[in-house]
Amino acid sequence: MLITHKLREIMASTDNVSVMRQGEMVAHRETLHTSKEELAELMVGKKVRLTVNKDEANPSDVLLSAHHLSQLDSQGVKRLKNVSLELRAGEILGIAGVSGNGQSELLNVLSGITPMDEGEIHFAGQVISAKAPKNAAQMRDLKMAHVPEDRHKMGLVTGFEAYEAAVLGYHNSPVYNGKVLMNRKAMLDECNERMAAWDVRPPNPHLKTANFSGGNQQKIVIAREVEQNPDVLLIGQPTRGVDIGAIENIHEQIVKLRDAGKAILLVSVELDEIMALSDRIIVMFDGAVVGELDAKDADERTLGLMMANAHYKEQDGEAQEGVSA
Repeated sequence: MLITHKLREIMASTDNVSVMRQGEMVAHRETLHTSKEELAELMVGKKVRLTVNKDEANPSDVLLSAHHLSQLDSQGVKRLKNVSLELRAGEILGIAGVSGNGQSELLNVLSGITPMDEGEIHFAGQVISAKAPKNAAQMRDLKMAHVPEDRHKMGLVTGFEAYEAAVLGYHNSPVYNGKVLMNRKAMLDECNERMAAWDVRPPNPHLKTANFSGGNQQKIVIAREVEQNPDVLLIGQPTRGVDIGAIENIHEQIVKLRDAGKAILLVSVELDEIMALSDRIIVMFDGAVVGELDAKDADERTLGLMMANAHYKEQDGEAQEGVSA
C-alpha cells in the first residue's frame, strides 16, 4: 500500500488508486484509466491547475548579493564552500540539489540564523560578514522574510495557539503590542483574516498549532512570512506535506510576490517545483555552486546531471558522463 499526495508517484507506481477527501473515501479508479488532472480534482473537490501560471519575469535591481560565503559546522566540516550569487527584484531564483548539499546551510546563513565563517552578504545597504554579523531578528528588520525548511524545528512552537504562532518573529511589532500587554485582539483579527485567505483548516485561531495537519501548519508559516510584504523572501520546501489544492495557492502567492517586485530565493527538492516556479536556477553540490542556467533551458536530465556534478558530452557518437573534480 502506498499513501501519498504526490500524483507522479501514484501514476508511476500503482495499479489502482483510492481517493480520500476530508476523512471520506470519495473515489476508486484504475490507474490506467485516470489522470493526474482527474485525481487532483477528486482530492480537492474542484478543478485544480497543475501548472504554474506566470508571465515572463522582469528582474531589475540586485536586492541581495552573496560573495564567497563559507561556513563550517560544529565538527569543523565546511558545509558552504565559496558560494556567490545575486538575487534581483522581480525574480525567483531556484536552488536545486540533492538534499544535504548545502542548501539548508545557505538559507540559514543568508537569514542570519547561522553566522558565516568567510565572505560577505550585501543587503539593504548593509555589508554583513563574520566580523559584522546580523542575527535573524536584524535581518527581518531589514525586510527579509524566511520560511524555514523544517516548520517544526524552526517555524513553529507547537504548544502555541495558532494566533500566537502567526506572529512569531514579528511579535515585537507595535501592531501586536499594547502599552503593557500584547494586543490579543489585533493578533486574533489578523490570524482570522489569514486563515480565510490561505484556507487554513480548521479556521480556529485558538487551536494549538500541534493539532493542525502538516499542510495547514505550513500554511500558517508561509502566510506569516508572505503577509509581512518582505523585499526578499527566502523559502525552503514551500509545499512539503501540503495537499494539491494548497500547493496551487502557495505557488500563486509566490508568483504574486515576484510580480510585485520582490525577490524570492527558493529551495526545493522537487525538481518540478523548481522548474515551474524559478526564473533562474542555481545548482549546488557538496556545499558549492556547480552551475547556473535560465529556467527555460532547464530539464530534468540537465539538472540531474548537474546535481550529481556530472557533465554530459558527446564523443565519437556516444554519450559519456564524467564527474568533474
